[in-house]
Amino acid sequence: MGALGAALARMAGQRVYFDTNVFIYFLDQGALFNMVAPLLAACVEGRMTGCTGDAAVAETMVMPYRHNNTAKIAQFKAFFGLQGFLTLHAHTAQTFDLAAQLAGTQGMRLMDALHFATAIESSCRFLVTNDAGIKSSDEIEVIYVKALQA
Repeated sequence: MGALGAALARMAGQRVYFDTNVFIYFLDQGALFNMVAPLLAACVEGRMTGCTGDAAVAETMVMPYRHNNTAKIAQFKAFFGLQGFLTLHAHTAQTFDLAAQLAGTQGMRLMDALHFATAIESSCRFLVTNDAGIKSSDEIEVIYVKALQA
């Protein structure tokens, strides 16, 4: 079955939060595209519920804006505007407070803590990332993209 297949099986029927790097790998179709495409396809097919936060969208848009790449800006905006495969969550004051607590007590970078806090508040069971600074907890299992290659 492999690591990717096993992860897909564990995440089936669950709410799954996707960190920024998942979208960058997918939209740029880089080296890890083949690891993240099946995860997003599972969301499109309704095998899991995909979630992310406004911060992930903003982080994903940084490089297209930095390079004034209007084609990528339009492509990325269209992707995040698609209906039915990804639930986009706003970050509330409560989310930021939880993120600050996580950053302060767990040693996470604030942006990583914001993703983790948003995943918690979105009732996600899994968080998919490639950031080693984000660790599993009793509430959320972290799936590292690089581990899916095994």
